[in-house]
Amino acid sequence: MADLDFETQLSRLYGQAPVFRDAELFTQQVTGKLDRGWALRRVLIGATGVVAGVAAAVQLVGARFASEFSQMSQDSAHQLYASLDKVVDRYDQLFTLGGGETLWLGVALVVLALGFAVTRLVDEV
Repeated sequence: MADLDFETQLSRLYGQAPVFRDAELFTQQVTGKLDRGWALRRVLIGATGVVAGVAAAVQLVGARFASEFSQMSQDSAHQLYASLDKVVDRYDQLFTLGGGETLWLGVALVVLALGFAVTRLVDEV
């Protein structure tokens, strides 16, 4: 049988940590590294959480509203084409009312008069 005194002394020696001269410096360095690691981990976990949240939101919007977005875009395109047709029809009526040639001739004369006015102003300066 083992000596009871030896076992008690051995368990006491293993129960007490040895004391070193630089124990406090070592403790500060280790806690500093652990704290720095946690800060970096928190930033990385937060960043991956944001990326995952954005990806989930995009997927949700894409899955939920894809058909509604396409329907809205088709409806708006039809409305745009209809309004453009109305505008073109009004201008066609304006130009064909009373002869389109007369209106175009008037526009050409106004442009010609502006050209003469600009050249006269340039000559005087």
